Amino acid sequence: MIYTDPQQAAGPIRDALVNAQRILLLSHVNPDGDAIGSLLGSMHVLRALGKETIALASSQPLDYCAALPGFAELHVYQRGEPLPDCDLIWMVDVAHLSRAGAIYDEHKAELTARPLIIVDHHATNDGGGTVSLIQPREPSCAEVLVDLFAALAWPLSPDAATCLFLGMMTDTQSFQTPNVNPATMRRAAALLEAGADKQRVVDAVFFSIPPSTLRLTGMAMAHLQQEDGIFWTVVTQEMLRAAGADETATDDTVSRLQRVAGMRACVLFRERTDGTVKISLRSVPGIDVAAVAQLWGGGGHRQAAGATLQMGLEAAVAAVLPALRQAVAQQNHG
Repeated sequence: MIYTDPQQAAGPIRDALVNAQRILLLSHVNPDGDAIGSLLGSMHVLRALGKETIALASSQPLDYCAALPGFAELHVYQRGEPLPDCDLIWMVDVAHLSRAGAIYDEHKAELTARPLIIVDHHATNDGGGTVSLIQPREPSCAEVLVDLFAALAWPLSPDAATCLFLGMMTDTQSFQTPNVNPATMRRAAALLEAGADKQRVVDAVFFSIPPSTLRLTGMAMAHLQQEDGIFWTVVTQEMLRAAGADETATDDTVSRLQRVAGMRACVLFRERTDGTVKISLRSVPGIDVAAVAQLWGGGGHRQAAGATLQMGLEAAVAAVLPALRQAVAQQNHG
């Protein structure tokens, strides 16, 4: 059952948890701050209710997430591992079950056989849970959780509030995205009142960038190209090795791409070890890059989306740029 109102979802979610003692917490592959902040924030809240929780990341989180309370208890899934035994699965910030990556690929039957609660904010989410709370207008999944926990009258500890604050702050790009509204600021204030450690989050996100990440960003920006408001660049495996960086370091490149003067849409092409290409798309309001990502089975938000293309780097650039040009042209003629 899909709900769009936390007040309406609260009862069914509470009912689903009554007989569940051991809960598996999941989020999407290549997890960002909102994914891990929402996952660990949920972990702290559920533990306070007396539940046993297993926090499982689909792949390696971004470096700054290590500052979050409870991060040391987060396990990163490795292919071939068994799915932890559980009574219920709690999935956050996942637009589709398949976005759980290798966990979904290897354990689809087990995921769908257990009671499943989904809390998300992606417009491309079509449900899939026993209970699904989806609010596509909210800037972050962390905000949906703040409202849900308030509707359930479940208290937020300082640790839970810190995790959710990081999720909210990173997904709104420090409250800069167009969908930030007064309710977002009220939720942020509520988290601070609950004891969120704002300085800990700020230091982790803005003042702990590894030198290898900056080296990679410099290499990527040296290859920056532009055309009528569209900006793009590439990150190859050779560049990652030369910089001494891992794949999560490209998040810094994406954030800088979208801040270039005159940017209307941008895309980062990242070559992966298996020969496929991961694209990260961003745009200004009015240009729907989620629709572009969906052409290759991806998804996300209208102004921030991604996908994995089963092709090499040169072919990916040749395929994606025409679709991005068309998306920009549609706004021009809209």
